[in-house]
Amino acid sequence: MLTIQHQWVLRGPNLWAHFPVIELRLDLGAIKDTSSEEIPGFNDRLKSWLPSLIEHRCSVGERGGFFQRLDRGTYMAHILEHVSLELQTLAGTPVGYGRARETDDEGVYRVAIEYAEEALGLAAIAVARELILAAIHDAPFEVTAELERLRDLCHEVRLGPSTAAIAKAARARGIPVRRLGSENLLQLGWGCRQRRAWTAETDRTSAIAESIAQDKELTRMLLRAVGVPVPEGQPVATAEDAWRFAQALGAPVVVKPRYGNHGRGVTANLTGREPIEAAFAAAQEEGSSILCERYIPGADHRLLVVGGRLVAAALREPAQIVGDGRSSIQELVDATNRDPRRSAGHATMLSLIELDAIAHAMLAEQGLTPESVPAAGQRVLLRRNANLSTGGTAADVTDRVHPAVAAQALEAARMVGLDLAGIDILAADIARPLEEQGGAVVEVNAGPGLRMHLEPSAGQPRPVGEAVVDLLFPEDTDSRIPLIAVTGASGADSTARLIAHLIQVQGDLVGLATQDGIQIGERRIDPRDGSGPEAARTLLMHPRLDAAVLALAAGSIRREGLGFDRCRVGVVTQIGETLPVGQPGIETLDDLVRVKRCVVEAVAPDGYYVLNADDPRVVGMAESCRGAPIWFASGPEIPSATPEIGRDDRAVLERDGLIVLATGEAMEPLLPLGQVAWIEQGREQPRIQPILAAVAAAWGLGLSPDEMRAGLMTIPPSFGQATGPG
Repeated sequence: MLTIQHQWVLRGPNLWAHFPVIELRLDLGAIKDTSSEEIPGFNDRLKSWLPSLIEHRCSVGERGGFFQRLDRGTYMAHILEHVSLELQTLAGTPVGYGRARETDDEGVYRVAIEYAEEALGLAAIAVARELILAAIHDAPFEVTAELERLRDLCHEVRLGPSTAAIAKAARARGIPVRRLGSENLLQLGWGCRQRRAWTAETDRTSAIAESIAQDKELTRMLLRAVGVPVPEGQPVATAEDAWRFAQALGAPVVVKPRYGNHGRGVTANLTGREPIEAAFAAAQEEGSSILCERYIPGADHRLLVVGGRLVAAALREPAQIVGDGRSSIQELVDATNRDPRRSAGHATMLSLIELDAIAHAMLAEQGLTPESVPAAGQRVLLRRNANLSTGGTAADVTDRVHPAVAAQALEAARMVGLDLAGIDILAADIARPLEEQGGAVVEVNAGPGLRMHLEPSAGQPRPVGEAVVDLLFPEDTDSRIPLIAVTGASGADSTARLIAHLIQVQGDLVGLATQDGIQIGERRIDPRDGSGPEAARTLLMHPRLDAAVLALAAGSIRREGLGFDRCRVGVVTQIGETLPVGQPGIETLDDLVRVKRCVVEAVAPDGYYVLNADDPRVVGMAESCRGAPIWFASGPEIPSATPEIGRDDRAVLERDGLIVLATGEAMEPLLPLGQVAWIEQGREQPRIQPILAAVAAAWGLGLSPDEMRAGLMTIPPSFGQATGPG
């Protein structure tokens, strides 16, 4: 029972939704006629294991709606949908779309489940199935352990908080986002208009600037040269050198690696020989080059500079716990680490606190051990540095930063050469100039984490993801190249080739994907079938591409969805009367229509959908399209009795041997068919539909009649001979 016969991962717009879903063909088997209220104890077990399902409104439309459906009785396909969604939400990726539809086969359902991370979505479905089976058979099920496993998987596969904030801000502006590989590298935009970001670094972050920022001694020298306050310091080769420097300085010192990050190996406020020697040894574990510098008293602040603007500032507190008079330090740390905002590394907004050698040393300075029980209200420090990566927290202080301090932060970023920088400042009061309180800039960071500004422990979150996106795409910058998608029973490849040629004649570099492969300009880069979504993603990744034209097969749309979120022009040449062979889920012509309709449903509101007015099934697609229509027909006029076709719609027609551009009653001859280089002279019945469809697409792209004529008259005879995908 509950057998998954087939599973499709639809990674783009698809039959179900305009976002990714996993579709299952689910056989209920022996329980096909058994609903939830008929299984003794099933509903109670499910509710007790996942009480948060009460938030699912379901078709009832109110909180607790799904529980009402359970009590009235609902089938297991519907329950699997809801449980899979809830498991993903509890794991850390909130999703809410699901559908379950019965097929013509008894007891077999099609189930669509939204996902944010593919691996997590698939894992959640598997766990949901096992949970439901356990509830049916009154078997034990370790819900807590399974949820923890899903959370760990979520932390492993999803974008980190900084990168996720950039991706979210980009999508909010309508910028296409693609994750490249399994790390945090993002492609924002398409083709020649794309930009890239990796965590808090961009494709314009200078490698030289990054190297400077990694070298704390070089950074200090450069900042001093432009008048930014920095602590006195120098490289030291031995612990003895560090001790001599501290004696000459006559003040507490900091010992740290010259090349380091995340506060690793940094020990501050050192006065005695033995602590300095221990700190030197700890720093050496992180690198062979060591710095010793004056200790700057004051609070730890991080100022975020993006594109020459101060966009956020945080006051950072080191990892610490507060005693309750009953629990040991180890127990208090364990309790703190159970906060769902904390995890290993940088996967969540806060990091775990570790009781490592540095923490043990800090405890020893306070006369404590991990087994000590601090008094109620007693504050116990576990680190001197306040990095979030070592368990620290942060409070927003953006509105308190003194203008002179902000100006020095900008100067520091400029001097190092970073477009995006985290400036670390030690100061008693960030609202006062640094010079009057002995404050200083102690570090400049390339690729600074954004998470402390996204969800501060106190204070106002700051739109730092939006600031990065604004840096990459200033206002009114277009992130998309023209994308034209074509599908149809025949002629789709020919139409796509002709569209690509019409654009390329204007001097643009055009990518073309058809059954014959992927082509960039005149060069074929991949001979394999390019009628699927992966070919689209390959083209849109090309950094010099000015436009992309795709001929899409119905089978690939059905199996994987589209390889893009929206297109400038969508073209459907015809439906045909033959179903594609071996395509589960395309069993009728109505199924085929729904699949091909995905292309025109993806047309942007300011784009155009190009439809064959001679094919009634294609004409019917106009009901669900955004954008504006352009029709094409092989006769002198388009059907007037069709409600989908407006009187003033644009159309491309063949009239008396001419290609004609029609807008309502107005007709503009474009070119005699005999002058189209593609058409063989003397041929009795030339295939003119691909020509008309291509002209309609070019019209939607804004090509002028003169530009279209130039393209039509220069097409080599080899164009269009291959038939399009089905």
